[in-house]
Amino acid sequence: MIYGNIDGLEKKISKIILGNDFQKKYTKASKLWDFYFSKGGNTFDNSIYYRDGLNEKLLGTWIKSRSLEKEIVLISKVGNNDTQPSEIKKLLNISLDRLKIDYIDILILHHDNPAIPIGEFIDSFNELKKKKLIKSFGASNLSKKRFTESLNWSKRNKKTAFDILNNNLSLAKIEKPLWQDCISSNDGEFLSLLEKNKMTHFSWSSQARGFFIDDNIINKILRRKFHQNLRNSFLSEDNLERKKRAKHLAKKYNCSTNDIALSWVISQKFPSYAIIGPKNIDQLNYSLNSLNIELNFHEVEWLNLKKSVS
Repeated sequence: MIYGNIDGLEKKISKIILGNDFQKKYTKASKLWDFYFSKGGNTFDNSIYYRDGLNEKLLGTWIKSRSLEKEIVLISKVGNNDTQPSEIKKLLNISLDRLKIDYIDILILHHDNPAIPIGEFIDSFNELKKKKLIKSFGASNLSKKRFTESLNWSKRNKKTAFDILNNNLSLAKIEKPLWQDCISSNDGEFLSLLEKNKMTHFSWSSQARGFFIDDNIINKILRRKFHQNLRNSFLSEDNLERKKRAKHLAKKYNCSTNDIALSWVISQKFPSYAIIGPKNIDQLNYSLNSLNIELNFHEVEWLNLKKSVS
C-alpha cells in the first residue's frame, strides 16, 4: 500500500480508499474489509445516504468487532443540494451513531448548495473541528468557481479551508453527467488549480466505472447494461484515444489497462487519492495491482492529451 498525510490527521491515509456503497450483507462485507485491511488499506469512504445508512451500520459493527477505531481512517459524507449549514451537525451525529464512534476523521459535504454562500458551510465545519467532532473536512461535487471562492473566503476570514476536494477524477473524462450535479476535476484549469494549491483530492469513480477494463466477449455480454451506461457517460473520441494510450503503457508495464488508468489518478502533481467501489475481493485485488505501477510525469501528461503525440 502507498500512503499520504493530511494536516490535522495523525494517521496516514491509504492512496486507494475503499468506497462502501455496494455492501448489503455483513458476512460478505466483513470479508472484503478484512482483506482490504490485510493489504494495508486503512481508509473507508462512507455516506449517510448509502443504502439509507445500512453501510455505515455494518462498518460500525465490523470496526467494534476488530477494535480498529484507532487504526483506520473514516470518511463520512453529509448534505444534499438543499442542506443548510445549520443542519450539518445533526447529520454528522447520525453518522457517528451508526458507526459507533465519538468523532469522524474526515467529514465531507456530499453535495453543494449553491444558494448558500460557501463561507457559511466553512464556518459550520470549523465549528465541528473546534468541538473535536471531526479532524478534517472537505467538499464533494464542488465547482471550480465555488472551490476558488472557498479558498479566498477562508484566507480573508482566517478560517481553516476545505482540506479535501472530493470530485470525480478519472483518466476518462465524463462526457454526460452521471447525475445532475456531478463535477469532474479532469479539466486543464482545474488540475492546474489543484497543483498550485497542493490540494488533496479524493476521486470518486476513479476507474471511470470500468471503462478501462479489458473485456472479453463473455464479460461484454454479462455487462451489456453496464456498457450502455458507459457509452452514455464516457464514450468519446478523446476517451477512446486515452484508452488506446493506456493499453500501450500496459504492455510496457506488463499490467492491465485499468492498472494504468488508476495509477494515473494517484500519480498527479498534487496529493491525489482514488476511491474504488469493489463488490467483492476479486474486484478489489484487481484494482490494488495498480499500486505496483509508477508512472512518470511525462506519461501522466501524455495519457491525458487530446491529440496524438509521438
